[in-house]
Amino acid sequence: LRLQDAYPVAQGEFVVEAGGGYSWNRGSSNRGFFPVQFVYGILPNAQVELGTTFLTSPGAVEGPGKSGDITLGGLYNFNQETVTLPAFALKGAVQFPSGVDSSGTEGEITAIITKSFHRLTLSLNGGYQFISRQNSDDRNGRYRFVFGGGYPVGAPMHTRTVLLSDFFIEQSSRRGEAQITGGELGLRHQVRERIVFDIGVGSEFSGPSDRSRFYVNVGFSMGF
Repeated sequence: LRLQDAYPVAQGEFVVEAGGGYSWNRGSSNRGFFPVQFVYGILPNAQVELGTTFLTSPGAVEGPGKSGDITLGGLYNFNQETVTLPAFALKGAVQFPSGVDSSGTEGEITAIITKSFHRLTLSLNGGYQFISRQNSDDRNGRYRFVFGGGYPVGAPMHTRTVLLSDFFIEQSSRRGEAQITGGELGLRHQVRERIVFDIGVGSEFSGPSDRSRFYVNVGFSMGF
């Protein structure tokens, strides 16, 4: 899912995240995608990230984020939430043009707010992506907003499985095109202390003609 909470991994912990998915698109070719990311807790309240995503039919991909682009980023948490104050974090990332038909370095900055209400945890992400223009009708940047949350299934007896959902709005990468809106639903299950499996499905309800009709993504995370 696009949604992220304000908490980094524990200091000294190394996490490998990998998966695979498929997207059925309107007005463009369908494609598979295979993300992989390495996360390290460099400080008690900060993590660094290195990752990429490989796509089938990479030459047909338009807009930012080409197949094989390397992304280097990090997340810093400013505070733990209290009864009245939510947790707040900033996440930044730089994407290097290492992929297929890629040119120009791109960046993104995102503010993250997370607040728990009993067992329900809600998060709001607001960010801006800086885009390297390839055509005259491409934007220099675009905004993104995601709101959603998670709830442990079977709580209070069981808390290893969490149901998540979100709603997102983001600006299209081309001038004159409608903004993209959509929703996602996911399930996260902790198999062991350091192994987590997850699955997510989603759809872009409105936006450009080549938006995703439906997509599914499965993956796992393993900590060391």
